[in-house]
Parts: sequence; structure tokens; C-alpha cells
Amino acid sequence: MRFRIKQYNNKLQKQFSEKNFLVKKRISRIRDNFLEKGHEKMTIMLIPHNEKNIFNFHISKFIILFFISLFIIVIITSSYAIIKNAAINSKKDELLNNYKDIRSHLLRFEMLTNDTAKLINEIKPYIEDIHELTKGDNDADKIWEAGEGEILEEDINKLKYVLPEEIFTLKELQKDLECSISTIKTAKSFIDTRSKVIKDIPSIIPNEGNITSLFGWRKSPFGFGREFHTGIDIGAHSGTEIRATAPGVVTGAGWAGGYGYLVRIKHKYGYESLYGHCSKIKAKIGTTVNKGQVVAYVGQTGSATGNHCHYEIRLGKIPINPYPYMSRVW
Repeated sequence: MRFRIKQYNNKLQKQFSEKNFLVKKRISRIRDNFLEKGHEKMTIMLIPHNEKNIFNFHISKFIILFFISLFIIVIITSSYAIIKNAAINSKKDELLNNYKDIRSHLLRFEMLTNDTAKLINEIKPYIEDIHELTKGDNDADKIWEAGEGEILEEDINKLKYVLPEEIFTLKELQKDLECSISTIKTAKSFIDTRSKVIKDIPSIIPNEGNITSLFGWRKSPFGFGREFHTGIDIGAHSGTEIRATAPGVVTGAGWAGGYGYLVRIKHKYGYESLYGHCSKIKAKIGTTVNKGQVVAYVGQTGSATGNHCHYEIRLGKIPINPYPYMSRVW
């Protein structure tokens, strides 16, 4: 058995060696043929028209193949260079168009920035007025100093050579807007507080009609010289509704001598309102009334020369002019 296997292996090795030898021999023959043909020379003759001085030279096929290969390489390289140059030119045109678009956007951005700066400058005086109204001082210029110092002056001078001028304009606008927002927030807080106070103090007209007599010194309607009028008379038809000018508690409702039938209401913050010469009283002592609630009706009771409501406001026990509290702006 071992002898057969060894014999078989020897046979295979012999066949492989024979085939390997044949392949090498074939490759050697092909190479020799290639070299032989490559070294074959060709004669190139240049014959002028006069057939004198004929030029001829010999050149091998290898050299011809070399020049052909070189020519193909030059053609391919040139084609690649032309295609690449066309792509670069296309990219350059695209970048140039993009630059033009960006430039146009920057110009619009510059115009918008300048317009915004103008609007801020127009708003500034109103912001300063709001600041003076809410703060009660004349140092409105100080509000624009807030928010400064985030960038040092040296850094700003360095960046001016790098960044567009509009960037610094926007930075300034941002600072002004922050100062404006701060002032507006303060004003809103002031208005909210004031609105709460106004809701609880006399701030509307008690009845429809026309003012026939103002607060202060006047000629007596009864012809006895001058007298101090502690309220405002609002003439109206008899039976016209009289409304409470602020929420409060009714502390008086009845006859009060020269006032005739009188309603007295106590409000917050020491205010008190009086409604005199009523024809009829609707409110009752001790009840709580809301602003705008009907408490009585216009009449001519007491010392009165015609149908009207004597409207009076007192702060503590001192009568004050009701007119500023009757503005419809409230």
C-alpha cells in the first residue's frame, strides 16, 4: 500500500515538473520573440522634392512604442487638465455669484441696521419721558449707560479692523433695547401699582349731566356774597342714577341738613365720597358697594336751586377738588 502511494506521488511530481518546465519554456519563447521583434529596426526615409540629400534613420519598435505611450499619456494628462480647469472656472463663477449675492444681502443688512438705529433714536425721547414719569427724576440720560463695559475699549479697537461696522451698531442697539426694556418694565410695574390704587379710589363721574358749579370759592347761589364750595355740582334730570365712584362701605344714608338726602361712602387710603341733594337713596348704611353701583338718584333736596348731584371727595376730613378724579382717562 505504501509503495503504491509513493509511486503515485512520484508520478504526480513528475507531471508537475514537466508542466512547469513547459510553461517556463513557453514564457521564455514569448519573451525572446517580444525582445527580438522589439529590437527590430525600422528605417524612416525623408525624401525632398529634388530627391537630393535623402535623410534616413533607423529606429527600433521599442522606441516607437515608447513615443506612442508618451503621446497617449500627454493626451490623457492634457484632457484631465482641460476638464479640471473647466471645473475650476465653473466653481470660480459660482463663488463669484455667491459673493455678489452675499454683498447684496450685506447692503440690505446695512440699510436695515441704519433704519433700526434711526427708529431707536426716535424712541429714546419717549423712553426718557417714561423714565422721568415713573422714577420722578431728571436723570434720564443715565438709563443709556446701563449694560456698558462688556467689551474693553482695546478689544473694540482691534475688532474694528476685522468685523463690519454694522456689528458694533447692532451691539449698541442691543444695549439700547435692553435699557428700554428695563425702563418699560419699571413703567409697567408703576402702572400696575397705580391701576390697583385707582380701582380703589374715586375715579369716575357719578352721574350723567353737565357741571354747573366747580370746587372752590364762588358767588352764593342764594345771593348772600361769596362762599367756598366743597364739591362739584353736576346738573341732571330728576331721577338720574347716581353711581358710586369707587368701591367702599356706606357710612351714611339719609337726611343731612343743607345737603338734603345724602349718601356717604368710605373708601380705601383715607378717601370718602359724598353725594348730596338726592331725590331718593338706594344704598343702606353698612353695606359694601362696588364702583359704578347705583346708590341714589338726582334730586333737589336740601339747599339746592335745581336738580343736581353735589359730588364731594374728602381725604381724611379735608374736602379736595373732585375734578381731577373725574377724568374719563381712568
